[in-house]
Amino acid sequence: MSESESPAGGKQYTIGNVGAGARIIQGDYNTWIEDRMGALPEGGELAERFQALVERLETAEDLDEDARALATEKTMTVVDALAQAPEEPGTLKRALVDAKTFLSNAAGWAWDELSGIVSSEAAQKTISTITDVGTRAAIQALVAAV
Repeated sequence: MSESESPAGGKQYTIGNVGAGARIIQGDYNTWIEDRMGALPEGGELAERFQALVERLETAEDLDEDARALATEKTMTVVDALAQAPEEPGTLKRALVDAKTFLSNAAGWAWDELSGIVSSEAAQKTISTITDVGTRAAIQALVAAV
């Protein structure tokens, strides 16, 4: 796979000579997301959903360049915090508060999607391992459907 700048200023990837049964991931954050989610129960499903959200954020025409970068950064912070949630649940709570504050104002659709991922059954398998009941309840309340 090679990477180059496209005329529109974005990245363009060329993938060739892919054999049968090969798995290709493309994008700046995909490998990192897979690494972080890999150890979690149903991490593959979570990785796919986070990757799709990041790809949407990176190409969102309703956001300017700075807002796209901040939205992606806040989403990746949630990815990292979810991976660490059993050991550091407060980090996930703070990451969600930060993401909700920014995304709700800048791109409501992105918060809806992010909170949907975190409230999914796959993510709840990790969140349910948080032993601090108050923090676990606060996290679940943050991503509860409105």
